[in-house]
Amino acid sequence: MQQYDITNTKTYATKQAAKIAAEKKFGNTDLRYFIYRNDEDRYFPVFIGEAAVQAGVHFHFNVIG
Repeated sequence: MQQYDITNTKTYATKQAAKIAAEKKFGNTDLRYFIYRNDEDRYFPVFIGEAAVQAGVHFHFNVIG
């Protein structure tokens, strides 16, 4: 079993604001993501998979697996 700590790049005050930022940048794709909350109760999108890397998401948001 492995544990990963995600270091966020930019955070947002609300979950909705994080969702809007992700969809504004990559909304016309089939990319998968979730909204993560950090210890400071701030939100940020985390994208999932190789498709996100190929789309260049890692230049703007976090990407895992």
